[in-house]
Amino acid sequence: MALEQYLAFTIAMAIYVVTPGPGVMAVVARALADGLRATIPHMLGIITGNLAYLSASIFGLAWIARQMGESFLLVKIAGGAYLIWLGVRMWRSGGDIASFHEHRSRSFLSTFFTGLMITASNPKAILFYLAVLPAVLDTGAADPKSLAAIALINSSVLALIVGGYALVAAQVRQLFKNSASVKRLNKGAGSIMIAAGCGIAAS
Repeated sequence: MALEQYLAFTIAMAIYVVTPGPGVMAVVARALADGLRATIPHMLGIITGNLAYLSASIFGLAWIARQMGESFLLVKIAGGAYLIWLGVRMWRSGGDIASFHEHRSRSFLSTFFTGLMITASNPKAILFYLAVLPAVLDTGAADPKSLAAIALINSSVLALIVGGYALVAAQVRQLFKNSASVKRLNKGAGSIMIAAGCGIAAS
């Protein structure tokens, strides 16, 4: 596969990721609420979901979408409802500084599943891998080494850009020092999560 195709895919991937969507919004909300470290399993879930869509695109996403039919609508609604539920929990959380600045323990699998669910139910991901990817890559002519390189680019761009959003949000989080500001931040993070959920469900 030509170098120009890798470059085109990298640029397209960067544009796709840097444009804030439900995944980025959810990671930002999580970083605001729980700090940078808590977003790691979340981001791994998003990366895994994107790799799954990448694989599906290479091996026939259009066929898979046709087979799913209305089932995808149910997945989308479930994903949106789950994000809204998480957002409501954040919104209703109090302004206790001690509990805010301590890492709130949530299982790795639970947080990973959240990221995976967001990606699985995100129409933006379907559109990118179904319409944009085939326009910049001739995946039919790719050998195993090329496919591995594409997967590496995919994961690296996601990790760098989504991780950058999370880092900035985590730094902003450190500015909140009193219970009133913590309560406002929880409401803000909850609102972001609810908006992401509504965006998924309504799109």
